[in-house]
Amino acid sequence: MASPSSLEDEELRQAIAMSLANTSVHPGDEDDDDDVRRAIALSLCQDTPSDAQTVPLPGSQVDSVMGSQAAACTDKLSQYAPASATSKTSTQLLTDTSSTSKPSEFLGLDRKAMESERLARMGKRKRSASPELPSKQPTKARVAGPAAQQSTTDALQYPRGTVKRTWATKRPRSNDIKLEEVLQRNTLNIAVLSAFQFESTWFHENQIDPYQVKQIWIFSAKGEGLQEKLRREAAESQIPNFKMIFPPLPGQSLNMHGKLMLLFHPKHLRIVVPTANMIKEDWGETGNSWQPGVMENTVFLIDLPRRPDEKAAVEMDTNFGKEMFRYLKEQGVTQNVFEGLLKFDFGATAGFAFVHSIAGTTSGPERSRTGLPSLAKAIQDLKLDDIDRLEIDYATSSLGALKEPFMKQMYLAACGLSPLSDTKINVNILDHFRVYFPTKETVTNSTGGPDCGGIITLSRDFYNASTFPRQCLRDYQSTRPGLLSHNKLLFARGCKKDGTPIAWAYIGSANLSEAAWGMQKVLKSGKEGSSLVRNWECGVVVPVPAENLQSVGSGIPPMSVFAGTVDIPFVYPASEYGGREPWIFRG
Repeated sequence: MASPSSLEDEELRQAIAMSLANTSVHPGDEDDDDDVRRAIALSLCQDTPSDAQTVPLPGSQVDSVMGSQAAACTDKLSQYAPASATSKTSTQLLTDTSSTSKPSEFLGLDRKAMESERLARMGKRKRSASPELPSKQPTKARVAGPAAQQSTTDALQYPRGTVKRTWATKRPRSNDIKLEEVLQRNTLNIAVLSAFQFESTWFHENQIDPYQVKQIWIFSAKGEGLQEKLRREAAESQIPNFKMIFPPLPGQSLNMHGKLMLLFHPKHLRIVVPTANMIKEDWGETGNSWQPGVMENTVFLIDLPRRPDEKAAVEMDTNFGKEMFRYLKEQGVTQNVFEGLLKFDFGATAGFAFVHSIAGTTSGPERSRTGLPSLAKAIQDLKLDDIDRLEIDYATSSLGALKEPFMKQMYLAACGLSPLSDTKINVNILDHFRVYFPTKETVTNSTGGPDCGGIITLSRDFYNASTFPRQCLRDYQSTRPGLLSHNKLLFARGCKKDGTPIAWAYIGSANLSEAAWGMQKVLKSGKEGSSLVRNWECGVVVPVPAENLQSVGSGIPPMSVFAGTVDIPFVYPASEYGGREPWIFRG
């Protein structure tokens, strides 16, 4: 008779198989679905290395792949190991906090061991804590660290919003930020967190104490069978102050890929939109003291004050807040979160725009409210439309089956126009659209080398297609030499029809693909067809202040205009590939 654990594994295999069967993906349509298929195949493979044989969980269809990639990545990084590190293998050093999960452990989280460590640290007797209710323990006992030096009486750190690069160990600090500095864990009460990947053991041992912070995790899990398995494992692990939300993934939709943090503190709310997942490599860590960071990301964050009258607003009063609320409601976030958000003043978000992609197939008015139309609306709301000419520089960590029609729709949306607009653009769009993606040479020569490039994806079949816009590709070389990029950044520069210069940047989770942004279709009859968005995504549009554009005069600003607003993480201008090849993760 099969053991309970083997039956659970078989249930998971069946759930994954069913979810893949329901997607009906056509060859050449997308990029992200191939990534997930590969990840699932590897995670279920019987001969997968033991360090990668974790139960495939949230977003997790790639978590096991990341585990094996990290193990391989450390082979390249072992050259940095001091002699004293030779008592452990490089794989052990990189995965010390990522041991193989047991059936009763959710996402590899050893709750019993963590509780013992907590009791030893706090010197207090164990107390029960409901997963549904925030802990009432005093905040003064929270983990100390750089972020713990901030007093709850301090002024808001980023009241007008800011964009920073992620910190990378062994690198000089320069307008960067660590995850612990983002979280401000000493005063954090509630954290609503969404990402495609979570590394829970690392996160709970090094970033947030679940006994002190109520957590709501929003992540990707398609199919009732997989979701039920995750709920069961979470219940068995008895994680305190913990709740999961699985956004709908109907039909051919694939992933909850959005990255967002809502961090509730006694006196302020911090909204964070990163390009990073909740894994240590994305936040510049490597799991030990001697390896340098291998990956870089970008983070938008803004601090909002609690309303002085302590009364919640009746409704959201900024476009940023309204679009964020819509995105969260569609994901299934509960009413008490919205009630909490309305207790904070969103006034400072009026100068930014929240952009989203809601997974699913839409038609009619709903079609014009998410994906590329969401970007177009954001540009209109910020008065960055009425464009005469526009230049786009897009840094992406994954590329789909790019074709000129999609690139045109992306360009129109960035101009604040409907993706199906019949407005004639009197330029060759591909001449004004640059895509930053690393060459094989750049990845090979990076700090982590090719074994750390698994998160950067492009199919050779896509690239070799006659319809792929090769002339748009530029080599992504980090301004911090050796780092690979997980960024998803769009830099737009242009001038309005009256000659006024404009510039803005998008920071978010959306790669340059139809899976992320959707594509508007026109039927043979001439009518607009339905729109398919495969992924949940979110991001923020950050305009360059008008005063920074004054020295430009008229015309299109140079890339240097972003100085002081968003640090451009890649070297520019960058040459075309020429005879070089792009980095191909799979053949």
